[in-house]
Amino acid sequence: MDVNGDERLHPLRCGFPVCDTVGGLNAAYAILGALYHRERTGEGQFIDVAMLDSIMPLMGWVAANLLIGGVPPVPMGNDNFTAAPSGVFATQDGYINIAANQQEQWESVCDVLGVPELKTDERFQKRDVRKANRKLLTPLLEEKLATRPTAHWVDVLNKKGVPSGEILDLAAALSQPQIAHRGTIQTVTEPGLGDLRLFQPDREVREDAGLDRRAAAAPLSGH
Repeated sequence: MDVNGDERLHPLRCGFPVCDTVGGLNAAYAILGALYHRERTGEGQFIDVAMLDSIMPLMGWVAANLLIGGVPPVPMGNDNFTAAPSGVFATQDGYINIAANQQEQWESVCDVLGVPELKTDERFQKRDVRKANRKLLTPLLEEKLATRPTAHWVDVLNKKGVPSGEILDLAAALSQPQIAHRGTIQTVTEPGLGDLRLFQPDREVREDAGLDRRAAAAPLSGH
């Protein structure tokens, strides 16, 4: 919570139980490792999983900056610490996430938004200077972004090699064509409850890839 939010809202909790979820995933990995060890050696394993141990390494470079570099995290809200412009920006009808992490991507942003003069502006010309002046840069970009809908900017920026995406609400995110294509959500009939729409992670084994589910689920051999 201490690394989330910004100067206006801090600390800030995550929107779903990350520790519980990652702890469960680590437990699943540990069980699979133990079963594999038993298959090869005939010996069992004792599994010790803590939610605290699970969540801390997930912080990645945020924790590494402090552990190795002695640099504590600064709550930056929806901005990316490593680059600018990289974060969430307001558009005409919503919000867009732009990740211009490379110099050429920054220059493409300037061209697409019709502000080529910013490429030679001393406040924004170089990466580290742009990061230091991000609060000056954001309003200039949002002034241009506000002239068109999010879908337009997502299309033109991605075509120029700048990773961008619309910020969707949960209902829209779960209804994306890619979710349907991947079979991420399936309808399961539960006696007494009826049809339930649930996540199906085992869809990673795909019938159209020519894989036999029964073969994929067979016990591991010793070689």
